[in-house]
Amino acid sequence: MPVIYSSPSGATDDGRIYKYGAPSWAGARDVTSGSVYLGSQYSTQFTWVSRFGTRGGGTGYSVYRSFMVFDTSGITSTVASAELSIRGYSQNDGSVIAVKSTAYGGDGGTALAGGDFDAISGWSAGSSLAGSATVYGAQILTSSWSTSGWNDFTATSDLLTDMKNNDVVIICFMDYTNDYLNSALTSNVTLNCGGYYAEYGGTSLDPHIDYTLAATGYANSVNGVASANIGKINGVATANIGKVNGI
Repeated sequence: MPVIYSSPSGATDDGRIYKYGAPSWAGARDVTSGSVYLGSQYSTQFTWVSRFGTRGGGTGYSVYRSFMVFDTSGITSTVASAELSIRGYSQNDGSVIAVKSTAYGGDGGTALAGGDFDAISGWSAGSSLAGSATVYGAQILTSSWSTSGWNDFTATSDLLTDMKNNDVVIICFMDYTNDYLNSALTSNVTLNCGGYYAEYGGTSLDPHIDYTLAATGYANSVNGVASANIGKINGVATANIGKVNGI
């Protein structure tokens, strides 16, 4: 299957955006801008939510999200299936979901910025994103995240469509249980999953998408038989047939 790797090239460096130490859950989760960290090879903070005690007896909250761009400009045919894969690292106390993002200027043309923290298609401050965000890969729940192998997200129909129709797909990885669902932490805890970014040397551990294109070929009925039910015509596979008798 063809493979597309995350694109770490200046404006499209993958990385994470975070809000650390806000005095409330909403102050960490719903802010419109955070701090950007680029150039990491791997991190325990691939996704992260936490609540902790602060000096003076207060409470602090933190939320981290990871962002990356995949160049899909070379895909012009229908994508039949795809798998989005992240190599795990170190921690798996949290849960992860992959959603469509409008970061990087929406087209991959500008660098990741603090204001991209909430650049999530269907974003809704103060509300769960279930039913509003565009999901690219279903959630991997607590303890299921591999810390030494690949974590694979089966692509949704939205991701398959965008891979064909858009020059880039931009993805945000976020904590599922608390961040995505907007469920405030009620006790002091850190829930995080670690992962590798494309800055790691070579491509052996890079985030990537494996995909398969839909079969193409003669798309008309022959002698009243639908093309979907025809494997070959005169011994030639339909995927290799553009016309029959010039039609």
